[in-house]
Amino acid sequence: MLIIITPPHTQPNEERIVNRLFESGLHLLHLRKPDADQDTLEHYIQAIRPCFRERVVLHDHFKLVEEYGLRGIHLKYNEARMFTERERFEHVSVSCHSFEEIDALPFEPNYVFLSPIFDSISKQEYPSAFNPEFLKENLQKRQVPVIALGGITGEKVTECRRLGFRGVALLGHAWEEPLETVARFTGILPDEVLSIAGFDQSSGAGVTADIKTFESCRVYGLGISSAITFQNQNTYLGTKWLTPEDIIRQCDVLFREFNPAYVKIGLIESFNTLEKIVKYLRATLPKVKIIWDPILKASAGFQFHDGENFEQLQDILRHIYLITPNTNELKTLFGNHPNTANLQALARTLHLNILWKGGHNDGALATDRLITPDNTYSFSVARAKHGKHGTGCVLSSAIASYLTLGYPLPDACRQGQHYVAGFIRSNDTNLGMHNRMENTTPEVDLYHVPLQYITDHKEGVSIPEQVEAVCKGGCRWVQLRMKEADREEIIRTGCVVKEICRRHGALFLVNDNVDIALELDADGVHLGKEDMNPLEARRILGYSKIIGGTCNTFEDVVDRFRQQVDYIGLGPFTYTTTKKRLSPILGLEGYQKIMDACRKEGIHLPVHAIGGIRENDIQPILNTGVTGIALSSLLKNNKDMARKTKDIIEQLKIKELPPPSG
Repeated sequence: MLIIITPPHTQPNEERIVNRLFESGLHLLHLRKPDADQDTLEHYIQAIRPCFRERVVLHDHFKLVEEYGLRGIHLKYNEARMFTERERFEHVSVSCHSFEEIDALPFEPNYVFLSPIFDSISKQEYPSAFNPEFLKENLQKRQVPVIALGGITGEKVTECRRLGFRGVALLGHAWEEPLETVARFTGILPDEVLSIAGFDQSSGAGVTADIKTFESCRVYGLGISSAITFQNQNTYLGTKWLTPEDIIRQCDVLFREFNPAYVKIGLIESFNTLEKIVKYLRATLPKVKIIWDPILKASAGFQFHDGENFEQLQDILRHIYLITPNTNELKTLFGNHPNTANLQALARTLHLNILWKGGHNDGALATDRLITPDNTYSFSVARAKHGKHGTGCVLSSAIASYLTLGYPLPDACRQGQHYVAGFIRSNDTNLGMHNRMENTTPEVDLYHVPLQYITDHKEGVSIPEQVEAVCKGGCRWVQLRMKEADREEIIRTGCVVKEICRRHGALFLVNDNVDIALELDADGVHLGKEDMNPLEARRILGYSKIIGGTCNTFEDVVDRFRQQVDYIGLGPFTYTTTKKRLSPILGLEGYQKIMDACRKEGIHLPVHAIGGIRENDIQPILNTGVTGIALSSLLKNNKDMARKTKDIIEQLKIKELPPPSG
């Protein structure tokens, strides 16, 4: 884990440098400005791109963590001793200056900073308090991850890893030459993670696929072969197994230089071999966490081994952190049809975490279930049209990567699922591409799509017919809104509307329902004021999807801005029959006040006026600074919807988008 702490006093262009650090792969930034008030910190946070804010840990003014969806908080040791809100924050870390302080903490933090490990760079009077042998001995005894702080340079990172630190935090070395901050960060070798798996000639699965996944997630990939397979992405002919001694010999050489915190095990010959490897790893790397992807059958149909001895399996699983079986593998390993209650009882008994993969099950959604001794979590993505060779390998190695970077297990599983979804979508063949799956904002510039059509019931004209008409008229943004329909009808209609939008190159969003947007693999979702918090929707949908939010006041706009929406639906302009519970009407004066306040406060988001807009209202509304309009009745109630759409577009003075290629 590589962490950067901000300098106590703001440097020129610091926020721009921070964004570049995130773009270059920085996973965690500790925002520490001891003398800054809340407004100053808030402006700093606003300058960080929304897709990076969940990687920020705050040292003061903790209210901003929840308002902006930041990772969590950091406490000084004396603050931690009196801290009573551990359950409120998913992430809490603490600064300590001795192992005695670590042991005296009244709660278990996500990690602790221990300092000064070396003579401090930023504080000349702050010498090292530890010697290497003392550190190595004591780090082995602590379960809480310990991060080295104080005097850390690029050359000393490797030494810290060898001593047993879970990561390093940079301050003086990173910021003493701000123009070199990004270069100094990228010059450090990322944390390592190890795969023990078979060699697949197609590189779609096995150790080569794992290493590609590791490095796409910006961790350093190490690989050890457990077998040589004779296969391509469609055919499996056989396996030449390496002995446990051969596998261990590869590990022995590697561990002279590396100390991975997580090891992923894939294809393995038998439970006997697995047991020997697991015992060796736990003896050689006492704090290692092992992830086992129980590959019992190749996607091409080749059977490796059956469940074998259940008692032996239980003994092995007591030393494993996470297993990632699909439904058939669960049946083979544990017998009977799996259910969450039985699996959680097993997880409690064995102190094990189980990720029950749903990629091979039926349904429009691929839903994975994480079962821990204390909780269960579900993560879903829209099921892709095309399958891929090696998705199980990619998922478990992506999870190992995110755990290495410092994500909590549920978040690592969710991020891993998003990674695999992108991997599957990378092309239409059986082999996927490992592009870097960064959290990115939508590629579409919403400022240049100022007309949005919101569907509504119309007697005699179906919603797909409405959408076809407005798209023929040049509309390139459709929001599916079916307030009175049940889920089945919305999904059935949504499938047709999505196909129409794709054919015309139009955006397709779903109103209110994040789960339906997920199932339809829509371009995004629009959330009303009483719907799901956009921060939670973002966790579910990721940053490749568009999230919009309804606002009625400037205070609403501020909240939505903090919650990372991509655009705002501002209204109602006047009375509208399409909304049953109407917020106060804004009119031109209301729009002008809100848009003026946005400019004054530096809030820049696409804003669509909505609610009872007539044709002669369009130009006056746009003159307030609103960037677009959302229409329903004005288009729906016209006999020639396509012609009316063209007329509106001409008024908006936008050029019709070119037809989609192909």
